[in-house]
Amino acid sequence: MTNRDRMLRSVHDDEVDPSDRLAALRGELDRIDAGLRDALRDRLRVCEEVGRLKRDHDIPVMQPARVDQVTRGAREYAERNELDPDYLEAVYRLIIAETCRVEDLLVAERPDDSTRS
Repeated sequence: MTNRDRMLRSVHDDEVDPSDRLAALRGELDRIDAGLRDALRDRLRVCEEVGRLKRDHDIPVMQPARVDQVTRGAREYAERNELDPDYLEAVYRLIIAETCRVEDLLVAERPDDSTRS
């Protein structure tokens, strides 16, 4: 049994003080949140590369078919995992909006503009 399993098991133990159980659950949420932040950072870094590729090859930033593919995938994942599809789609639309904003900035910046601050 791993430490995480022991911790989660103790969270369900009726003999544990509720404040200790709450602290353990919050610790698990903090761990999950750290992973989410890392995943969002990594995703945005890849999207920055996509933006540079689009800029260098005059590819439009907005790709409606790709947006549909990603949001459809989010909804399908939600349905398979007992999540609200509208919720997960809304989260992905927010992520996509930020990605497009960053890509727009990169596309507007030409390689010879790098000397500007």
